[in-house]
Amino acid sequence: MSKPVILCIDDENIITEALKDQLERMFGADYDIETSDSGEDALEFIEELLEDKIDVPLIIADYIMVGMKGDELLQKSHSLLPETLNILLTGQANIEGITNAINFANLYRYIAKPWDQDDLEMTVKEALKSFYSAREIKKKNIELAELNAGLEEKVSERTKQLSELNATKDKFFSIIAHDLKNPFNALMGFSTLLIDDYDSFDDEEKKDLIKTMNDASENAYKLLQNLLEWSRSQTGSIKWEPDNIQIDKIVNETIGLLQNQAVNKNITIKGIIPANTYAFADENMITTVIRNLMSNALKYTSKGGEVKLYASSNNSHVEITVEDNGVGIRQEDIEKLFRIDVNFSTNGTDNEVGTGLGLILCKEFVTKNGGNIWVESEEGKGSKFRFTLPANQ
Repeated sequence: MSKPVILCIDDENIITEALKDQLERMFGADYDIETSDSGEDALEFIEELLEDKIDVPLIIADYIMVGMKGDELLQKSHSLLPETLNILLTGQANIEGITNAINFANLYRYIAKPWDQDDLEMTVKEALKSFYSAREIKKKNIELAELNAGLEEKVSERTKQLSELNATKDKFFSIIAHDLKNPFNALMGFSTLLIDDYDSFDDEEKKDLIKTMNDASENAYKLLQNLLEWSRSQTGSIKWEPDNIQIDKIVNETIGLLQNQAVNKNITIKGIIPANTYAFADENMITTVIRNLMSNALKYTSKGGEVKLYASSNNSHVEITVEDNGVGIRQEDIEKLFRIDVNFSTNGTDNEVGTGLGLILCKEFVTKNGGNIWVESEEGKGSKFRFTLPANQ
């Protein structure tokens, strides 16, 4: 790699030769001492040095030269080499020229001709030291700025994590305090009624009470199931074990599990996913996703409605859709779904209660498996919950 260059410029060869001879004796081991006989030639040489990425820590230029004067040269060279320090050398002091060089050309010092050799060497030595000190300070400042930016990003990320943890905690306690308590209140209340006044109810009334208790126990079980899976996902105790899984098989099995719920509301479930539709994902997680999306579709579809499940695929991914013709979702509420920091839930068409936890769990599991989940809905016209998974491998 070429050594840094100290550039000397004077239209008198005797001056440039004297400068070069003196500076080579003192600095030649570490620097190339180069000369130019005009401002125009010097600027061309500087551009060549720039192209070759050679450092020019110092320029020494005469003030009075034929053509371009020294202060004008230093101003133009400063625009090309803003970090380079400049020394103006002249036997004819000109206050205006020196002032221009100071204000516009990073002038380090003015030295009068004839110069004192010791003074010149000391000046050059201090200028070089100043050049590299300034470069090191600039480098350290950049490093500090990058470090600060990194720290700010880490603080921001940590703040976001803490906010999510607080939201998770609040959601958990909210479910424990309210949503999990409600089905048990129903179970205890109606079971007490049956114990205390069993003989006062006719068979039809007893069946209604038992059905209400059964619904409450099913809701409690579903909620506990989601709570358990959610808590395991938060603590990292769920193992992610992806494999080629058969989506149509999972859907058909889930339809069988939820068939009673559909029959009770006279809702038709159509699983129209092509046979042997495969994706690469964790089977337990995706079973939970499909179960929750189907349960929600049944919950928010009125009696006599319809729920459909279908899929499309290509070489990169599989897209699964759970569609219903139920109550739909208001546009302003869509953005509240899948968010742990927003407590949003509405009752179903038969006043089935919900917590919103199922959709949060769906988003976590789909994201964990490399997919995306979203909803398309219009109030009063139903919803389409879609999610993607990587294609089978």
